[in-house]
Amino acid sequence: MGLFTNLFSPKVQQKPVGKKEIVMLIGNAKFELEIIGEERYQAALEAIAGPRQPRGVNRFETAWLILEDISPNGKNAVHVEIRGKKVGYLSREATIKYRQQLLAKGKPNAVGQCQALIKGGWISSDGRKGPFCVWLDISNFS
Repeated sequence: MGLFTNLFSPKVQQKPVGKKEIVMLIGNAKFELEIIGEERYQAALEAIAGPRQPRGVNRFETAWLILEDISPNGKNAVHVEIRGKKVGYLSREATIKYRQQLLAKGKPNAVGQCQALIKGGWISSDGRKGPFCVWLDISNFS
């Protein structure tokens, strides 16, 4: 399924639970910021992107950036959710920039929303599997 299927799909993008302020993060359609830790969330990514394919997948989705003040990944982490499933984290450097941008907007506790591209997820004829990875479309982060 491609961009148009995702845009015109009757499925509603799941929003984070609770009453949080949402900040729309606009990118340049280059999807240059890769998240980290996706290897722990391959089952969630496969559930979102669909079954693995010989040439892999390219699926556009809406991502939510959720602040985690205390996390196993360190203090002040930011995890990424797609369709209500955690799929990884911002890198330490991207987390710092993201939190600085929230402070500059006067919304230090907001939830970010941006476009994401899930790539990979190939399967070879002999059964080997390639990982899914997630790239975010956010300007000023690469």
